[in-house]
Amino acid sequence: MYKMSNINKVIKKDEEENEEEEISKEKRDFLIDKHKKQIMQNIRIYKYLVIDRTNSLKLYKSLREIEKDLGISYSGISKKLKMSNYCVCVPKKTTEVYYIHNLAE
Repeated sequence: MYKMSNINKVIKKDEEENEEEEISKEKRDFLIDKHKKQIMQNIRIYKYLVIDRTNSLKLYKSLREIEKDLGISYSGISKKLKMSNYCVCVPKKTTEVYYIHNLAE
């Protein structure tokens, strides 16, 4: 059993480990710019975001990839995405519901 002083030491040590190291404004700005570029590169590669009913997220490069993985016709998705940059689709043989968002638009 821990004594109170030992618990305080453990808590203090944990707090010290969680403190983030201060970085300069220039370094912070550089890292933010670098991360923005990485995100934009991923958006150029992965054009579609799919969210299922359990809030799981998945990125896809093409509508045909979505068709293979989820069993939803790529042409049906395409038609719905022409009206808006997102749609809700249900595969014909299931009751699953998917939100599909076109990141390229």
